[in-house]
Amino acid sequence: MATTSVQIVLRGEAGIMTGLSGWGKVLATQVRIQSLPSLLNELVSRAKRRQPTRLYLSNVHMLMEANDNADFAAVLARSEFVLADGKPVCWWQRLVNGEVCPQIRGIDLVLALCRRAAAEELRVGIYGGHDAADVQRAVSRLKQVVPGLTIYYQHAPIWQPLPASADPQQLATMQAADLDILLVALGCPKQEVWIDQYSSQLPPIQLGMGAVIDFLSGRRRQAPRWVQLLALEWLFRWLQEPRRLAPRYLRHNPRFLISLCRAWWQQRSR
Repeated sequence: MATTSVQIVLRGEAGIMTGLSGWGKVLATQVRIQSLPSLLNELVSRAKRRQPTRLYLSNVHMLMEANDNADFAAVLARSEFVLADGKPVCWWQRLVNGEVCPQIRGIDLVLALCRRAAAEELRVGIYGGHDAADVQRAVSRLKQVVPGLTIYYQHAPIWQPLPASADPQQLATMQAADLDILLVALGCPKQEVWIDQYSSQLPPIQLGMGAVIDFLSGRRRQAPRWVQLLALEWLFRWLQEPRRLAPRYLRHNPRFLISLCRAWWQQRSR
């Protein structure tokens, strides 16, 4: 669906496999295998029961950070959901673990969850983003894409290095908003560490959504559908932000592919 301000490429919920649920280890992290419709039903149920839920969307960057850092691996292990956002994560599940693993992209999940939230009258908040203006543009766009959605809390904190701390006043404001779902956009690994640190003070559903707020605000462009199908989203993002992403990609991507090939060969040799 194209608009004059920002393009939102959403994969429909219909047609995606239902009933999938399981786990597969990718490097040091257990990644959950679940379809989007099944996931949405579970998240809505957890929100209504006020069941604390930390959900992270994994890609090569996140999994390599966990592989290199035992403390961050422990953060992911304490969560209720680590899902496959990146195509290479799905490749690992299929080639090494022998599991069919749907890709759950952050933008797809956020839009689908917000649609369910609007229908079920769940209260949604956003924490993160580049600045207040960006968050406001993202909220406005989100309300256009999801009719009937109300955002009950939004805040763009000032940039902090890891570990990022929360403003007690903002935590109090967030709690007063009586949220069911909090979308956190601080970037990996900061958002996962932040959620883990403050989880007991946050709304029940806590979702690390990474660059989704930038896509909604128009700060970054989403990869076209054909680029997504070719698993080249990383290259599309690299071309948009070469200086910021080059160190990350050059450090992580080759090592992940080598580890994937080694694990696949070991699996074949058994």
